[in-house]
Amino acid sequence: MAAWGGNGGKAASAGATAPAEVHSNVYDKDYYRSMFAKRTHAVPQQRMFIVGKENTVKTGTALFFGYEEGKKTTIFDIDNSASETVNHTYPGNEDILILPILDDTDDSLFKDDMSVNYNALIDKVVMFVNLMAEELKENPDQHSAVIFDGGSTCMKWCEFAMTESLLRKGVIKEEGDGFNQKEWRERNRLFKDVITRLHALPINKVYFTFHLKDNKQYADLGNGQKGLMKIGEKPDWVEGTQRLASQQLFMGRYQKKADSSAGVYADKSLADDEWVVKAKIEEIKGKGMELVGQERVVLRVQGGKVEFTGIEELRW
Repeated sequence: MAAWGGNGGKAASAGATAPAEVHSNVYDKDYYRSMFAKRTHAVPQQRMFIVGKENTVKTGTALFFGYEEGKKTTIFDIDNSASETVNHTYPGNEDILILPILDDTDDSLFKDDMSVNYNALIDKVVMFVNLMAEELKENPDQHSAVIFDGGSTCMKWCEFAMTESLLRKGVIKEEGDGFNQKEWRERNRLFKDVITRLHALPINKVYFTFHLKDNKQYADLGNGQKGLMKIGEKPDWVEGTQRLASQQLFMGRYQKKADSSAGVYADKSLADDEWVVKAKIEEIKGKGMELVGQERVVLRVQGGKVEFTGIEELRW
């Protein structure tokens, strides 16, 4: 695995001495003139949000679009579940690199009582994104894609980090205490900072996976009482996150009979021993926009046989 921010693991040539790079902390007109000069021509980019419930091949779909043979694909494994997908679909492939974030061997993430320090966890994510940016600047041709696998889990980490911050400030005395609505701005700030930094990475393909959650509200149950009822589904992200996406896919698992407890929808055209995962193309900006509104079968399982087809038109 390449050293982050280093020379990609390659040994320096004998006798070669790289010139020292001088960094200036003066951000004046000359600095911004040099930044302005870095304008480039437009190239097709993917900043894709892949949304779905569990077992809807979100990570596998991102790999299908992002992987290129001979180049590195880096996965920020927020959900700690990427290894299973990679080992099954690309066994032994050393070009797919997985970054575990909540790592039990990382002492910096735990407090004295061994509980997770969520502020340190978010700091680690941001630092890894910065190191990824350095690696991409130094060796751009060695990399194909970056996958942020677990955006909804990251948002929950930001919520826990916000709670820790409120405890330190004395806004709340215990974790279960209520607080003013405006305090949620801290969670939103932490989350959007991470997503925005990933979005800005100097690479053409960045993919984000998010969970799809039930949208519930209180409604009349018909007996004079009110209770929470499911009125639909929505992505588990901070409102406004979707504006960063250039492409959005909503994934769903289907079988002949629906199973709402497992998040499975009904498709009566399927056989009794068959189930599929479909992708609804919700948004595409620019290249491929003629596909918006289409629904494609990306995975089919029948009689013990698995067929993954993906969406070839989005495999740039």
